Parts: sequence; C-alpha cells; structure tokens
Amino acid sequence: MNKLKFIILATITIISCSCNSLECVEINQKSTELPIVFRLAKDNNNRIITMQLPVEIDIKNNCLKEMTFLRMYYNYNKTIPDLRKGGFGMSLYERKNGILHRIPNKKTSVDGKKTLDYICYTSHFIDSIQSLKLNSYIKEMSVLNKDTLSISISEFQIRNSELFNKLTKNDSISVRFLDSSTKSGLGERIAIPVKW
Repeated sequence: MNKLKFIILATITIISCSCNSLECVEINQKSTELPIVFRLAKDNNNRIITMQLPVEIDIKNNCLKEMTFLRMYYNYNKTIPDLRKGGFGMSLYERKNGILHRIPNKKTSVDGKKTLDYICYTSHFIDSIQSLKLNSYIKEMSVLNKDTLSISISEFQIRNSELFNKLTKNDSISVRFLDSSTKSGLGERIAIPVKW
C-alpha cells in the first residue's frame, strides 16, 4: 500500500510541477457596481483630467502548486502614448468587509486550487476636447465644491457612449507569472480583454 501511495504522490507532484501558467491559471472579469471616478485637473482650468474605471477580476489557480506573479498590468488602447503602456496609473484593491483596501502592486502568490479577487481602478486620461463633452459633470463638481465625482458606469455609458467606447476600446488586463524553468524566470503573459 505504501508503494501505491508513493506512486500516486509522485505522479501528482510531477503533473503539478510541469504545469505552466497558461495551463494553471484563469483570469476572469466580474461585473461590478463600483462607480467611475472623475478627477479635475489641479491647474484651476475646470477640466476633467482622468476618468478612473473599476475593473473587478479574479485569478484562479487550477493547479496544485503555488503560482507567483510580480504585478498586474492594465493595457490601455492605442490612444495612450507608449510611455503609458503596461499598467500606468492602475491602482489595485482588495475588498475586506465591504471596504476597498489599496494594496501594492508587488510579488503575489496564489496558492494551489485557490482564487484571489482584486479590483483595479484605471486612469484613463481625458484631453481638453474630451473634457468639454463632460461639462455637466464639471458643473456638478463646481456646485458641490469637489475635485472628484463618482457616477455609475451605466449612466456614463448611456450619456457618453461614444467617448466611453473610444477610451476603453481594445483595453486588456494581463499578468505575467514567474517560471523558474525559463532563462528570464518569467512565464508567458496571460491577458484578457476588458469588457464593459
């Protein structure tokens, strides 16, 4: 019987060690009720400079071995200059007891057969022409005497669908896991398109 247990354990170990990140990990976007956040520029010109969008995802490790990644990336579409690629402006959060807690974008491990849930807030930059289309929100911030405003994604999509689509078209989220079997120590990047 001990020999059979050893063979089973050895087989499981070999299978779990041979899994790569593409075979082990699933990344899924979930729907969220969190709001969009608009921020005014600090130059006193009454213009919105960023639109921060909430994206809720889970990272599921289907293998037995622990999987580790260095950071999560939000990949903006072609309207963002090259220097802003690869997660620029992304804030990462965990939800604990219904409250969002900001976490550093750092080395993170997902235990075997476990799932981690994250919320990331993007920073989609708004140019001065796009900001003119958001005048009603700027007026509302002025009345409230605030430099930020939160509204639902669905409201913004209805009122400003063309701008929303332009800012988010072809956006994606990606994660690169560590892989000790490669020369660089990095595995393949896993990416999913962001869907609204």
